[in-house]
Amino acid sequence: MIEIVLNLWHNDSTMGIFTNFLKPDSDKLDAAISPYTFPDSPMAIWANGFNSGQTFVTRQEAMSVPAVSRARGIICGSIGSIRLETRRALDGSKIESASIIRNPDPRMPRSVVYAWTAEDILFNGVAYWQVMSLDEATGRPASAQWISAKRIIQDLDVTGTIVLGYQLDNEKLPASGVGSLIQFTGMDEGALNRGGRTIRTAVELEKAVYRFAQEPTPAVVLKSTLPLPKERVTALLDAWRQARQTRGTAFLNDSIDMTSVGFNSAELQLTEARQYLASEIARLMGIPEWYLGANAGGSMTYSNVTSERRALLDFSLRPIISSIEDRLSMDDVTVRGQYVSFDLDDFLRGNPLERAEIYSKLIPLGVMTVDEVRRDEEMVD
Repeated sequence: MIEIVLNLWHNDSTMGIFTNFLKPDSDKLDAAISPYTFPDSPMAIWANGFNSGQTFVTRQEAMSVPAVSRARGIICGSIGSIRLETRRALDGSKIESASIIRNPDPRMPRSVVYAWTAEDILFNGVAYWQVMSLDEATGRPASAQWISAKRIIQDLDVTGTIVLGYQLDNEKLPASGVGSLIQFTGMDEGALNRGGRTIRTAVELEKAVYRFAQEPTPAVVLKSTLPLPKERVTALLDAWRQARQTRGTAFLNDSIDMTSVGFNSAELQLTEARQYLASEIARLMGIPEWYLGANAGGSMTYSNVTSERRALLDFSLRPIISSIEDRLSMDDVTVRGQYVSFDLDDFLRGNPLERAEIYSKLIPLGVMTVDEVRRDEEMVD
């Protein structure tokens, strides 16, 4: 009898059964504390006193640039719209997801929580959830709230590489249980850190465009051939400004000359500069240029939507999606023998004609049934 129990215990297919009936050791796991921090991560740079020479920008500054805002909306909005599912590692079959996977924060829509989590990974290279409650049956987190990465401070060891704990708004957090953090670690230090100089350039360009919109004509210098007192000069400038607000044509007598200084919009090449920076930001964010309107010569047709969406998934969404999937699949969140993944079928599905061609081949082979096709196409009464 003992031998049979031991054999079952080592069988992967029954591992989940035992962990469901026995209280897991999730409260002993220290996975909520990241084992290390990256050399170029925000925490490491702050700990070194900003000696890296990088240019930093805030989220507010970055989002003031239309290309950054659109890239964020496409990447994070797409991830937030894709649902997650839980599967058995043994055979890949779907099972009901835990509440923290279905809707992490009961007070907020699921899509919002995942979108803001994706944004922190994209911008800062790290994202955090704070555990709000535990599941009584498994001892694992049952709900969690998204916490902005800028509110978290990592307590590091003397080497500045090992994470000892966390502070939220300067208050120390527990290492496990309610109030502890689930850290989602990105695959780089985040766009605001590695691309700060590019985004800063775009911010300054937007300021230049705004200034030119306020004063669309080059600066004007009025020169008098006669000596004028200070009061007369002030009155002349006020009259000139007031007249330009009502008409574009000016009249000057023999004693006043006008000279233009500065550059016009064509000479400043503001449009070309914005187009160039949009392309650079597309490269920075890892998103195809046409998504940001940066590729003026490119075009998109319905026939290539599927391939373009596949490119978006592979090069833009996949790193962030993997960070979220892998973290939620760890033992302190998900029961051993199970894993969490995004359901990408609906995101990558082709147009109706393409799907019909696939079904016509799968049904005769017995891979799918007509009822399954009707269900996938939401044709069930």
